[in-house]
Amino acid sequence: MDTGAPPSDAALDLPRGGCWRRWLATLIDCLVVMIPFQILAVVLFNLTAGMVQMDSGLYSFCAPAEKIPEFLNPPPPHDSNFARVCRFSFFGMPNGATLTVGRTTHEASATTTVSQGYMLDKDGTPISGAAIDWLVQLALLAYLVGMIWKTGRTVGGRILGLRVIDTTRPDTSKVPIHKAVIRYLAMAIGFVPMFAALAYQYAVTNHSADAMFTGDFFRWFAYAAVFGGLWAIVLIMQIAMKTDPFYDRLAGTAVVRV
Repeated sequence: MDTGAPPSDAALDLPRGGCWRRWLATLIDCLVVMIPFQILAVVLFNLTAGMVQMDSGLYSFCAPAEKIPEFLNPPPPHDSNFARVCRFSFFGMPNGATLTVGRTTHEASATTTVSQGYMLDKDGTPISGAAIDWLVQLALLAYLVGMIWKTGRTVGGRILGLRVIDTTRPDTSKVPIHKAVIRYLAMAIGFVPMFAALAYQYAVTNHSADAMFTGDFFRWFAYAAVFGGLWAIVLIMQIAMKTDPFYDRLAGTAVVRV
């Protein structure tokens, strides 16, 4: 993908940010976005008796369920042999609860687990509620793109002394919005086959766990997962070597120490 002019000599000479700085900056940015939504989920969980919640939290506690509820929709895998209840909270304040029912089988050296997840209300009853986790992911992407576009730095980047620059204009504090969007979308290139396999299987099996995890799905999903893992390893190696990873090269950006 050609994003414009080649990097300037000034951009090539700037010191790149390393793995640990980037990882810690990303962790801080995730907390900046997640914490307000955790508080919002606490409020909504209590106001709606659990109909609106988050299926993840800063703190979670999981324990075996006493029994598998009847008339679950969609039905759990046949011959299910385990059930687990997970409750999520923010500093002791509940903001979500889930039930996982599944079947684990052992054949020779292979262990296979098929499971189906359900949302629970405040009283632990399975419900068809609404999870706001997708809003967190959307807000995180908007926050990252917006901060890089306007200032070239996120909160985590400021704390760790990092800045994202436009390699064709390294002296400016902003990054063109199209480059910021390309940068963050390109990070996920290696995981697209995995998500596509899951989405396709989920759509054609009508949400049934038994139907979803049958046939050639495991084999193709394993190939996609290996590709995603290799993609992540290559990116980490490039960052560790203080070179611009593929997604920065595609976008015409770079992460530098300031």
